[in-house]
Amino acid sequence: MTAKPTATAVLTLLLLFLLLALLPACSGSSPAAPATDDHAAMEDHAEQGDSHEGEDHEGEGHEEGEEHAPGMVELSPKLLESAAIRTATAEVQYLPAEIKTTGQVDFNRDRLVHVTPRIAGRVIEARADLGDRVRRGEVMAVMDSIELGQAKSDYLQARARLDLARQNYEREKSLRAEMISSEREVLDAQAALREASAVLSAAEERLHLLGLDQQALAAVHYDDPQASLYEVRAPITGKVVRKHISLGEMASTDSILFTVADLSSVWIWIDVYERNLQHVHLDDDIRVKADAYPDRVFVGKVTYLSDEVDTDTRTVRARIDVKNTDGALRPGMFVRVQISDPHASPAKSAGTVVVPEGAVQRNGDENLVFVSLGDGRFMAREVEVGRKAGGLVEILQGIEEGEEVVIQGSFTLKSELSKESLGEGHAH
Repeated sequence: MTAKPTATAVLTLLLLFLLLALLPACSGSSPAAPATDDHAAMEDHAEQGDSHEGEDHEGEGHEEGEEHAPGMVELSPKLLESAAIRTATAEVQYLPAEIKTTGQVDFNRDRLVHVTPRIAGRVIEARADLGDRVRRGEVMAVMDSIELGQAKSDYLQARARLDLARQNYEREKSLRAEMISSEREVLDAQAALREASAVLSAAEERLHLLGLDQQALAAVHYDDPQASLYEVRAPITGKVVRKHISLGEMASTDSILFTVADLSSVWIWIDVYERNLQHVHLDDDIRVKADAYPDRVFVGKVTYLSDEVDTDTRTVRARIDVKNTDGALRPGMFVRVQISDPHASPAKSAGTVVVPEGAVQRNGDENLVFVSLGDGRFMAREVEVGRKAGGLVEILQGIEEGEEVVIQGSFTLKSELSKESLGEGHAH
């Protein structure tokens, strides 16, 4: 008789079965360690790859750093064409010493006259008006002067006394010839004649001082209703720039009736800094331009240099005489002045690098010049500028002789440079 399996035996069989079932799984998982090693190797390879990529990128970045160094601008062909870039070669030249400054037009004070009467009187007629052009000797105003009437009366009386004294002298000489008059009577008549002649001469001189010429003296006569009328005449040919009289007013010898100016020549006053005095001399040629006439150039010469330096501005006052035949320059007008120094020596050793003025761009407090590197690349250089003359400017530092500098289209380059400084990148 067969015995039935116990519960313990059944449980033992189940555990054995599970152990046999799990044994293949455990055997399949044992190669996992090498897999882990492979994964580590792959990570090492990836790190090495990343390292190599970093090295390549770093090399590329270095190359790009050279191409786009600070201050460099690169334009695409399209932008390069639209910018119309033009260049010129920086050269060593001698620039004549020139000074550019500003000035103000003034009357030529040697040709500016205040018209005053030579005698007191009342204004009864004004024949000249403001802005009129008058000629020398032309009547500008008429005054009624009691003093003039009295002076003419004295002249007529002196002339009559002279005639009487001359007749008396001639009579006494005749009587002396007939032994009727004495020698003393003849001498008395002769003395009276001389005295009358002296009085007449004094009366004539007074009228001359009042402006009457010899012809006007001959026209003086008794019962003249215009004997007291005094004519004020223009002392020079010019334009009436000021009028100070009105009808009916009393004018004395101190009264200014008109101001007449000859504007065919004017003065221009400028201030010369101490550092520029070595380049300014009497008779130096100057060129003047006014905003009112942008296409005209007026010429003149330095005619005065003050012997005193203004302690506040450290400048010396200078005067320029300028021809102004058509009166275009008006007193008070603001002008730009360019003085050329002919005394400076154009020695070769004095030559410096020069570029056209259009090559220099202002960027804040700096002066920039763009140097062409070719292939649409340009480098901005900060420069120190010197004198300017004839459209050229000295470059004391920053540009070498023979370098190609941009003389047209610099504004576009400066704009691109500003974008780079703001982090917007280069234009490609």
